[in-house]
Amino acid sequence: MTAHAKEYLFPADVAPQAVKDLIAARLHCVEEPAEAVRRRFFDDFDWGAYLAGGAIEERRAGSGHELIWHDLSDEGAVLPQAVDAMPAFARDLPPGALRDKLTAVVGLRRLLPLVTLDTELRAMRLLGDDDNLVARLVIEESRLDQALPAASGRSLAARLRLISLRGQEAAFAEVDGVLRGELGLVPARASLLQEALGAAGRRPADYSSKIDYELDPNQRADAAAKEILLGLLDTLEANIPGVRANLDAEFLHDLRVATRRTRCALGQIKGVFPPDLVAHYKEGFAWVQAVTGKVRDLDVYLSGFEGYQRSLPARLQPHLEPLRAFLLEHYAETQETMVRELDSPRFSNLLKDWRVFLGAPVPRAVSGPNARRPAKAVADACIWRLVRRVRREGRAITPDAPPEDLHEARKSCKKLRYLMEFFQSLYAGEEIRDLVKQLKVLLDNLGGFQDLTVQGAHLTEIARQMREEGGVSTDSLLAMGALIGDICARQERAREKLAELFAAYDQKENRRRFKALFASRKSQEGLW
Repeated sequence: MTAHAKEYLFPADVAPQAVKDLIAARLHCVEEPAEAVRRRFFDDFDWGAYLAGGAIEERRAGSGHELIWHDLSDEGAVLPQAVDAMPAFARDLPPGALRDKLTAVVGLRRLLPLVTLDTELRAMRLLGDDDNLVARLVIEESRLDQALPAASGRSLAARLRLISLRGQEAAFAEVDGVLRGELGLVPARASLLQEALGAAGRRPADYSSKIDYELDPNQRADAAAKEILLGLLDTLEANIPGVRANLDAEFLHDLRVATRRTRCALGQIKGVFPPDLVAHYKEGFAWVQAVTGKVRDLDVYLSGFEGYQRSLPARLQPHLEPLRAFLLEHYAETQETMVRELDSPRFSNLLKDWRVFLGAPVPRAVSGPNARRPAKAVADACIWRLVRRVRREGRAITPDAPPEDLHEARKSCKKLRYLMEFFQSLYAGEEIRDLVKQLKVLLDNLGGFQDLTVQGAHLTEIARQMREEGGVSTDSLLAMGALIGDICARQERAREKLAELFAAYDQKENRRRFKALFASRKSQEGLW
């Protein structure tokens, strides 16, 4: 097992062979045969591995095939795993340290190729006085393959990788001194992955579904709203190819969240756009939400299927498999129907026209009463109105309140959360982030209750449909009945927890903080 790993770059006027010869003359080493390696780097669409400080490399050399996790920190730890084929998901790997690591950083997302390199490796084993191995030196010369046409075949800077064994830290320090002091090598500031991505014209972490705007509190409110909505449109469009190809369920999830946030911004940032335009686009994005909903429901059921099974007694678990088969049987058709809608002129025209509107300069003459007001004043008023609505609806929920009341409270909480996230750059960072965090706790409960309500009703309808189509056993129907019963029990537990969570959210100190942030007198004057 390695203790340290460090990479160095060669000076521009020094060839790798010359350094290799100097190393052989200065240090006690044994050269290994040169090796040609095909390397592909992977990450998920969210750059989960990169943001966690690592790189995922698939390496082929001769008949060998490995998947490797590289820690890009100074420690440089690696986790290798022999594989027969490149896995599409972390869950496709056999149980072990690499699977656990990748699951932690990419979750359920598909592993997507980033860049491919052809590398020549020339390794040297460094031996101690007793001829025991103390470290390995690996000279790497790489060139891009299958990158952008302009960069294809481009060579990267040659690297030397020093890998020492645990317990040989003193030897590592000595060799490091030779490489830097006597041979003039300099530590690499960027990883091989970062250099390869730059050469291929890619920017790491170039996609995120997170809200991150830097708004000017004094800019016109309609200009701020356009900036927010344009970012949401970018997110929506970035996910369309992954949704069409059904790469993983998170593409559709992110597309739907961007759509839902768009509808919220249109409806809750009041008086900045003409009412007829707002109504038109709210209707258009409501349609997008509707045509993507069935596939998302199936994604949720299929991704949670093992959890459904575990919730049942052991003797009933196998009898739930016909439900999985039913969901999979209907999935392809539902996905195909959704993709037809996304390929339709209605969808493409909606996004094209929306981008034209958002990209146009804000007009001098406006019909919205808040269009020319400062963004901060409009944000204050819109958020404060929702703060009061959430408080009013939350306080009205009784132990026997119908599910519809909890659903309305959830929708109001979600709108409040979205507005606070849209405009968070206008407020004290820690203060608003803490309030959003508390709101999310309440939302998780209300969202869980609503999801269980929908799932219980939907699974009841699926059981009826499976019975009508025939071929389902009594045991399977009993298993589904037990599952629906468990969902109902979890739903009641969520309802019972709500009173406690809302009381924590509605405490006096929080009310004071909300008021201090959003209830300025200036923001309430002349908005409507």
